[in-house]
Amino acid sequence: MIAAAVLCAVAVAGCGDGKVRDKRVLAKVSSRTITVADFDSRIENIPVNYRNIVKQNKKRYLNEVILETLFYEDAIRKGLDKDKEVKDILTEAKKKIMISKLIKIEVDDKLAIPESDVMKLYEERKSTLKTPELWRASHILVADEAQAKSVLDELSNGANFEDLAKKYSIDATAARGGDIGYFRPGQLVPEFEKACMNLEIGQTGEILKTQFGYHIIKLTGKRDPAMQSFAEAKGALESELKKKKRGELFDEMVLRLKDRYGVNIEEDVFESIDIKDKPKEEAVR
Repeated sequence: MIAAAVLCAVAVAGCGDGKVRDKRVLAKVSSRTITVADFDSRIENIPVNYRNIVKQNKKRYLNEVILETLFYEDAIRKGLDKDKEVKDILTEAKKKIMISKLIKIEVDDKLAIPESDVMKLYEERKSTLKTPELWRASHILVADEAQAKSVLDELSNGANFEDLAKKYSIDATAARGGDIGYFRPGQLVPEFEKACMNLEIGQTGEILKTQFGYHIIKLTGKRDPAMQSFAEAKGALESELKKKKRGELFDEMVLRLKDRYGVNIEEDVFESIDIKDKPKEEAVR
């Protein structure tokens, strides 16, 4: 129920923000109008990762809004707003939206963590807060072993690794001379990581075959574990404190509401409930 309530939070986001809304009519569907403000509000409530896609396809999105309005108009004219199933669903949706808003007011809006608390936790954990060991490598990826041997021969004859990566590598890293950047254990395929860890900085390894093809790897850097600065650790520590505080505030709210309104479970009735399995034909459906 709580997860559903959180999902419904989108429906109440952005309301009552005091902005001056553009009331120009963008489109008409029967007696209904879609204003610029309506259109903007819909876009504002779309998750950020989809918003840019919508902005690039505004006309298509407007047509979807028009289509939705057409469907809604026809549903109203057919009296579906008075349908018992629809009314029950709307009642449930309203309840979840209100619960979501209540949790936002009583819990989420009270999650500010003083920086002094984050600093205190940092000081307590400082000795254990270390950056992981990191490796940096470049590679040349080709499709067959014969070409890999040919590239290795060119390197042995003094050719520049980065130039050959740009010329031959079929990997996306070719444009930057094969540079993969820094990585920590578990980020790349195991055999590639093992090959890197067996090299010295500046050393080029033998041909390595993986599921992607044939690699020639050069280790270009390594960073040993180091103590994290407060700036590096702050984000994770603050999130940890917020998660803990959220749980505490939520539990306090539940206890407060139980005390205020009273909760009594009739255990005898509860024990008598028999939850039946669905009939086979329903389960298949």
